[in-house]
Amino acid sequence: MKRYFLIVILLCFSSCGLLSEFNNASEYSSEEYGNFKPSEPPNYNKLDSWAVHPLKKNSEINSFINQNDKLEVNVFFIHPTLFWDNKNTSWNSDIYDPKMRDFVSSSSVKYQASAWASVGDLYVPHYRQAHIRVFRESFWLNGGEQAYELAYNDVRNAFKIFLEKYNNNKPIILAGHSQGAGHAKKILQEFFDGKPLQNKLVAAYLIGTKITDKDFVNLRLMDSKDETGGFVTWNTYRLMSERKTNKASLTVDRDWIKGALCSNPITWDNNKTSTYEEHKGFLYFNKKIYPNTVKIEDIDDKVYVKLPKMGILKKILVSTVKDYHKADINLFWEDIRINSIDRSKAFLNR
Repeated sequence: MKRYFLIVILLCFSSCGLLSEFNNASEYSSEEYGNFKPSEPPNYNKLDSWAVHPLKKNSEINSFINQNDKLEVNVFFIHPTLFWDNKNTSWNSDIYDPKMRDFVSSSSVKYQASAWASVGDLYVPHYRQAHIRVFRESFWLNGGEQAYELAYNDVRNAFKIFLEKYNNNKPIILAGHSQGAGHAKKILQEFFDGKPLQNKLVAAYLIGTKITDKDFVNLRLMDSKDETGGFVTWNTYRLMSERKTNKASLTVDRDWIKGALCSNPITWDNNKTSTYEEHKGFLYFNKKIYPNTVKIEDIDDKVYVKLPKMGILKKILVSTVKDYHKADINLFWEDIRINSIDRSKAFLNR
């Protein structure tokens, strides 16, 4: 009975995004990239190639949408790496695989993209994401970079169709997490930075990746809650002792993230800390929002937080989690939702 209870709890945490994207100790096998045949590409003129689209029903997102409160903005969200099966030798996922499609909806759409569902019309493309192993140098140099480019080309094609067919000249929020944020950075570089479309950018939320002051020419890190036309970015780490930190398996290596820009996802300004009272809400796996539960202890090139301040049972369960990468959005879900609305109103009222 105890074992069954533990399994249920672990599944709950996995679905709410509080477990590491992958175990760094995992060993991956791979076919030669030259022998790899990608699945059929998405056709973004068809609703089937979109995980979320205003003209398509999605049960995971509907409960978060209040049609009466929506503003005249569009949100383009790019989901993170969800393709991490260490037994799968493919370099890119198959968007027509029912299990992968369901996983995108039940994880990233439900607990991440939903933060932007109430601000405007939300678009989330399926794309042939690169396998998690490509982010290891040995794989990156032997096919990983090509797999990543294939994934980006899908996202790029989705964004072009979005602009041509669906956006209707509306202001745009661009958001992504992890691999999705990496692709969002390239979208900003190619379509927005110093180009006419920059005038339509409400804000970009580049979460869970490394952004430096060298990545853009004209786009800037925003440092107030109602600023528009720039980007915010952060990576969340649990504040622990050095001993525990060194033992933890972290998705985003601390050395790799050095030099990254970092926003405060609670106060949205230059403050390096926050209070519990300022925290708007953590989206838990039961789809309930828990305000005043997260306090930012410090910010350098990372956001450091301690265990969420929740009920004793939830706190005990969360205490087993050392890697907060997948919780980059969950922890600040309501803060993001409100902030995206504030920035959109500021943009529309200029």
